[in-house]
Amino acid sequence: MKQTQLQPMRRARGFTLVEILVVITIIGILSAFLVPAITGAVTRARTTAMRLELDTIEQAVVEYEQVYGDYPPDFSDWNVIQRHYSKLFPRMSGDESQLLFNLFHSGTTFQAANLDRAEVLFWTLGGYSKDLQRPFTGPGGPLAWTGNGSDSYEAPTITSPEMTASEERQSIANYQINADRINRLFDFENSQLSLQAVDPSMPVTGANRLLSSDDGDLFPTYAATSEGAPYVYFDSRTYNLFDTVVGDFNGYNGGTLGVVRPYLSTQFNANTSGADYASEANALAAWKFLNPDTFQVLAPGLDSSYGSNGNLSTGEPLYFQFPTGQGVALFDDSGVNTPDELLVSAITRYQESNTFPGVVDDFQQDNLANFAKAAFIDEVP
Repeated sequence: MKQTQLQPMRRARGFTLVEILVVITIIGILSAFLVPAITGAVTRARTTAMRLELDTIEQAVVEYEQVYGDYPPDFSDWNVIQRHYSKLFPRMSGDESQLLFNLFHSGTTFQAANLDRAEVLFWTLGGYSKDLQRPFTGPGGPLAWTGNGSDSYEAPTITSPEMTASEERQSIANYQINADRINRLFDFENSQLSLQAVDPSMPVTGANRLLSSDDGDLFPTYAATSEGAPYVYFDSRTYNLFDTVVGDFNGYNGGTLGVVRPYLSTQFNANTSGADYASEANALAAWKFLNPDTFQVLAPGLDSSYGSNGNLSTGEPLYFQFPTGQGVALFDDSGVNTPDELLVSAITRYQESNTFPGVVDDFQQDNLANFAKAAFIDEVP
């Protein structure tokens, strides 16, 4: 009987060290090309999404003007606010008018920061009530009656012997943010609104009512991303607002989210008065603003920061020109006689190193605006 001879098993051949090194090298080369391309594509997609939303907000502001015959104010000047709402709602009730006053005043002093430049969009584009006597507190308006949880707007229970029914209706404490705005001009994404959480299983009270998570007031902001700096709005009527009493300039200060003011153009205004620029007001009028007759809407870019351009280290307020990114300071100096002397030579292309000496940052460079086609840095000549 013939025996079958067993064949020796062939050992599987492994990769040599050289082959492994060649493969790793090839992967590294491909990664060097692919990773930046993928990262760039993701960045462009996110920027494009923000740009599209910014364009939609701009269209909503234009629609607001078409509906009401006036652009929204940016709530930095009480006289502009009064004229605006008197034009929109001439039949507004006395209670509603007084509530509006109370919302923006501490006692008799107007507070420009009560509704800041980042809170304008939700208040105005969210829509007003069709009740022309109660545009803010009527059905679908920006405010919803709470009345301490049980009282009705029509017949409020008097909580204090000193308060009348009208005074109850005029009290800010009796309202919350209305989440059911049916006349909105822009569809706000709830995840981007600064709304604090409430317990729907508990009665509506002063502590359990829908307020802003930013500062606990009735005016939420709308962020450009779910977590980040909000869109900011400026009205051309108050670009150059300067409060001589408190020394404030119109702008948005978001703390860690950055500081931003309306942007200037590279065109200057003729100085017909013959005066120098020894005052902030004169210096502020030296250069023309972008969109001088309409409005500016700004977005912070993907870094979710507007930058740190509050003031120079020497104390002068800092503005930026578009498209150059040139810094402009409001020098309070009797020796400054021309607009060019207000330019800060050390700050170009939106560099902010002069704001905090020793630190160079580019927060402004990826900002977006309705007057720009792309990120600011991409528009620098």
